[in-house]
Order: sequence, then C-alpha cells, then structure tokens
Amino acid sequence: MNKVRTALVSAAALLTCGVGGIAAAEDYDHTFLSDYSKLQANPLPNNAGTDLVYIAPGALERAAKYKALMVDEPEVLVSAKSDYKGAKPSDLEAIAALVRTTVSDTLKTGGYGIVESPGPTVLYLKMAVTDLDLKRKKRPLLGYTPAGFVIKAGVDAMRDMMGKYDIMGAAAQGEIADSTSQEILSEFVALRGNNGKRMSFDDFNNEVKSFASRLRCRLDNAHVPADQKIDCLDPAARAAREAKGPVVH
Repeated sequence: MNKVRTALVSAAALLTCGVGGIAAAEDYDHTFLSDYSKLQANPLPNNAGTDLVYIAPGALERAAKYKALMVDEPEVLVSAKSDYKGAKPSDLEAIAALVRTTVSDTLKTGGYGIVESPGPTVLYLKMAVTDLDLKRKKRPLLGYTPAGFVIKAGVDAMRDMMGKYDIMGAAAQGEIADSTSQEILSEFVALRGNNGKRMSFDDFNNEVKSFASRLRCRLDNAHVPADQKIDCLDPAARAAREAKGPVVH
C-alpha cells in the first residue's frame, strides 16, 4: 500500500520540476498559495531538494476520474534577493510560456485533453515560477523591444531571454483543483539547490521537460493497475512507459 501511495502521485509532487536553487526550506516566497500551513516537508531520495506538499484526504483515490486539464498561464515572481529585480514583461512571459507549452504538450502526448472550460473530469492546474534569481548580462544594447512586439514561441523566446539575463535559481509552486467544485486536491512547493551556479538554457529547459514528464507519470499512475505503477522519479522508467504510448485514451 505504501508503495502504491508513493507511486500514485505523491500528488504531493505533482509538479516536482526542480527549476533552480533555493537552499533552505523556509527561505521561499509565501504569497502564491492560499495556505502554506498545511504543507509538509518531503525530502527527495536523491538529496536534490525538498517538496513541501499538501494532499487533500481521498485525493489520490479520486485521481483516476480526471482525463483532462485546464493548464493556466504560470505566474513568475522575481525574488526579493535577486541580484537584478527587474525584467521586461516579455522576458518573464517567455518563462511562463515555456513552462505552460511544455506541460500542455507532454500531457497531450499522454492522451490527456487540454481544455479551456471546467468539467466533471477536468483538473485545474495553477502554477508559478517563484523566487526567480536573475543577473543581468552586460551588453552593448539591452535588446530593444519594438512597439507591438509579439513574443516568439517557447524555446526561441527563452533563448532570447537568457541572452539578457543569467538565471541563478528559481522554485516551483502549484495548486491542483477540481475544475468545477474548485476543491483543492493538492498544493506543493518544489525547492531545489544549484549552489549559486547559473543555469544554462539546456539546464532550465531540461528541468521543465523533466517536470512535465513527472506530472504525466503521476497522472498515468492513477489510471493503471497497481502492478503497472512506476516510480516517477526514475527517468528510465518514465521513458519506457512513454515509449509505449498513451495510458489514457
């Protein structure tokens, strides 16, 4: 039973993405979620960080009925301790767009619907990249943004953003709710440490992809028999299952 409960979701970690670096479990933004007092610490087995998690009673058992998600645009919150505390809206939007697009595309590949309206089998996923720690790069020109600028899609926009700033760390926070009743099923804060090192584009992009893969895995675990549930922290196990195609049809 404990193995099944852990594999199911640790819905706890429905967003264990791990973007970046917050060292202390107490030292993170406390403004995004409605109630941080319910969160309980769950150190990751590989010592990469800690997930602070709340799972509503009975949420794991109910997860199998959900086959689609409303994936809201993530918020981006710059850390008060960031070396550089400003950023153009289009640059912050690049971060939000990359996270939202990657999550949505990964879930679609898994057979889940990405929808715009609530329904009885629809989850609402609210996310934020918080504690964003930036250093502005020295450039001859600070990347002029023309009037009427339309942000590029996903990866290209993020590359442009990281041409202007170094990302030294970030955290992920999220809330999963029933889309019709608005009942909160899970809340979480994913804290990671990167020892003050800058993240490359590949570092950031791979963390977002890993996060999306883990989210799909945990939802998949709710839709398969107990003997087919896998450890969603195991990249090889996730890749093997994903190669077989969608669990949800």
